[in-house]
Amino acid sequence: MRDSMPKRTLWWGIGLSVGGALLILVVPQLMYSAVSLQTQPEAGQTALLVLELALNIIRQLVLPLGTALIAASLVMFYLRGRSEPADDDRPKRWVLPEPTERGTER
Repeated sequence: MRDSMPKRTLWWGIGLSVGGALLILVVPQLMYSAVSLQTQPEAGQTALLVLELALNIIRQLVLPLGTALIAASLVMFYLRGRSEPADDDRPKRWVLPEPTERGTER
């Protein structure tokens, strides 16, 4: 059974990178539009401040973590390929025929 860890790590890295990019692009506009619809500006500003602080922390962690996971999966793929010898890489051995299989002419 082959190890699925590099493939799983690659997909997690891609998912976190795409999710982090979407988080950077889409969520601030949604937050500002939601706050601008409220009638009480003080409550909206406080919620916006707390959400923006949390999103800044998440944004600074998710995208670099995703790219680090992609790089780690590439290293795992490379190391797995180096540690498993392929059938073509084995040295070829000469096999001498048995003395009874040799021809009669000398």
